[in-house]
Amino acid sequence: MSRAVVLIGLCCAACGGSDAASSDAGADGARGDADAADAAAPDTAGASAAGVLFINEVMPSNTAACSDALGEFDDWVELYNAGDADLDLAGFTVTDDAALPTKAVLPAGVVVPAHGTLLLWADGQVQGVDHLSFKLDAAGEAFAIFAPDGAPIDAMTFAAATTDVSFARLPDGTGAFAPCARATCGALNGAACAAVP
Repeated sequence: MSRAVVLIGLCCAACGGSDAASSDAGADGARGDADAADAAAPDTAGASAAGVLFINEVMPSNTAACSDALGEFDDWVELYNAGDADLDLAGFTVTDDAALPTKAVLPAGVVVPAHGTLLLWADGQVQGVDHLSFKLDAAGEAFAIFAPDGAPIDAMTFAAATTDVSFARLPDGTGAFAPCARATCGALNGAACAAVP
């Protein structure tokens, strides 16, 4: 029996903004200072996350593949940031239920590094900022992430999962999801994700 994994493509309209014009001679200098500070800080704008933040790997049935900081083998979702700046996900929401897009709100301190990954543990436990308030259903379901303004960022669905086999994008961020017999657990998938025999 084949396991179908369907990536749901979602579009997010970019939000526009403009700086207010000022006749004050010092305004340009102040704006330059603010722009420099913005460049150094993690990006928190949902619109700029669209197209660079991706669901990269999902493990709905984890018994021995990877453990969290407490040594527990919980379900997990790996996010990938294809952008050149760290992404601060404070206020973003994730869900496994399309009817409840705000099922879990990510708190301050959840940052995906530039060109890097972050694991979110879907264990239904309060154990840290990277733990979600729900578990994944190994029988098959969906997972989605939304910007703080509700704009969809990425979503995917998966069929029934085999224990300790993840669904991973190959290549990272842009590829289709495929069953992965050697989960990468927070590292780039690359060639490390072996096909299921």
